[in-house]
Amino acid sequence: MKAREEAAPAEQPGPGPSATGPRGRGPQTGTPDNALARAIEQQGRQIEQLAETVRRAGSGGAVGASGTRARVGVFVDAANVELASDRMRARFDWAKILDMLTHDRQLVRAIAYSPVHDDPGVSIETQRFVEPFLGKGYKVVTKPLKRFQDGTIKANVDIELALDIMEMLDRLDVVCLVSGDGDFQRLVEVVQSKGVRVEVVAVGNSTAGNLRNAADQFIDLQQRLREVRI
Repeated sequence: MKAREEAAPAEQPGPGPSATGPRGRGPQTGTPDNALARAIEQQGRQIEQLAETVRRAGSGGAVGASGTRARVGVFVDAANVELASDRMRARFDWAKILDMLTHDRQLVRAIAYSPVHDDPGVSIETQRFVEPFLGKGYKVVTKPLKRFQDGTIKANVDIELALDIMEMLDRLDVVCLVSGDGDFQRLVEVVQSKGVRVEVVAVGNSTAGNLRNAADQFIDLQQRLREVRI
């Protein structure tokens, strides 16, 4: 009896309770602690990505809400800015200005709103507020000048410009309003209320203070004349 007990093989200890899953399904690879650690790590990566997006957007709106390049529309009050350039005795290269405003961003549309004479003997292409934009990447929207009894001449393009901006808002992350006209302040505020960034672009000493203050960013063409002049 004693000999048989000594000859019997010793029993091997079985695996501990943490080595197998329930009902013998094999090793457990995901404990609650491991799952929590992975979730925290993933959340940290997402926060880092969001911080990078906010940083880049704050440096000039280069990133849209989805993390892609920001979509930008450029809207030019042609007579307002061209007359300001005349007072500086300088001419702007509007292709250079468009490149500057759309750098690292996706251009959706660039439009110049230009008053024109109603004289049939003068071609639109040669007129003062049209010619600078032809072949420069802009669609040109014209409006005839009105002559008043006191001799003044005016073509108000504010309504056309404002309507186009509002119609395109769902396709834009940034609106570049190229004008120094203070009448556009309310338009700027409405666009901002829709979550779209507004950059006002104009000649500093010809820009209304209320418009400059309303903008998310003011770009002074006078200070960047070397970059954008002909």
